[in-house]
Amino acid sequence: MRLFKLFLVSTCLLLVACSGSQTKPKVVAGDPEDAGISRLAKSDINEVVELHQRAVIRDLKVLMSKLYRRNPTGRHDKEQRSIEDSVDLFFSTPHNQGYPQWETMLPNDIVRISLDETYQGQDRILPFIYGLRKMLMSSYDDHTEFYYLTSISEQKLYNSARNIEIAAWMLAENRTVQGKVLILSDSLENEHRNLSYQRLIGRMIATQDNLAEIVAQKSGRLIKTVVVKAASMVFLPI
Repeated sequence: MRLFKLFLVSTCLLLVACSGSQTKPKVVAGDPEDAGISRLAKSDINEVVELHQRAVIRDLKVLMSKLYRRNPTGRHDKEQRSIEDSVDLFFSTPHNQGYPQWETMLPNDIVRISLDETYQGQDRILPFIYGLRKMLMSSYDDHTEFYYLTSISEQKLYNSARNIEIAAWMLAENRTVQGKVLILSDSLENEHRNLSYQRLIGRMIATQDNLAEIVAQKSGRLIKTVVVKAASMVFLPI
């Protein structure tokens, strides 16, 4: 039975590889209902992983759109397209392509420079989201397809959740020497209180933490938990 399952998985993967060579690379895990024959090579846990990946990237896309609406003047392509088209274009390309200026940088370092006062670029939101996206996809070992033989690390997923917490703290707290917030998100003083950013980021953190627990229970491995001091701005390795 085990040999038959291995044969079935290998056959499905070969068919997927042959069909995939004729299509564009996937940018995020697809819906299992649309997986076709490749679904035979997926376990329940594989589909759960894909569901979580789609959810966290979907929330990241919403965050990018919200940040651009909150900071309309800094967008790099504001003269060429709408916010919706700009965000759609960004998420239509693979997470590790399209920005050679950051190609060799670690994801966490890209997030850090976006919220550094000395950053010279006009658009801080682009590297902030680009870095977060690369970091999140790294926590899935850069996979967009998950099969019986695909494994991911619960520790990387856990670390990515802590890194989102640090990035959120930096987003809210990093300022110029004049005290101006580098990227506007939550409400400023005397503004109507807006908690939508906190809820959205909190949901992303919960998605990664939840999947880390599921993977840990499935594999029988323990997660090394840490107390993150956001003010130190030290990201965990992915």
